[in-house]
Amino acid sequence: MSQLQKNLTQALELSQRIFDLAQDSAWSDMEQADRQRRPFLESIFNDREFKLKPGDYESQMRQIVALNEQALALCAEARGELSKQGRNLKLGRQALSAYKNNSFD
Repeated sequence: MSQLQKNLTQALELSQRIFDLAQDSAWSDMEQADRQRRPFLESIFNDREFKLKPGDYESQMRQIVALNEQALALCAEARGELSKQGRNLKLGRQALSAYKNNSFD
């Protein structure tokens, strides 16, 4: 197995791990796995063999991209949910403040 193939395999395995961690909302672990994956991706894109015959590795690259897009979608969904919770918390605080200001205690 060539070094390029080993790097592709590692990048794909880490991409799957990143997706799995995103499903579990393990954001810190996901970030760490992404940092581990980065050197493999850089090595792939700098590899002479990859540059000469990128089509030979299209299937694995598509899998990596698909997993990355799915993980990003989960991140966006979580960010939206967090934003919604923040708005609800703000409304709750405003309601509590209004109640306290208008109470006759």
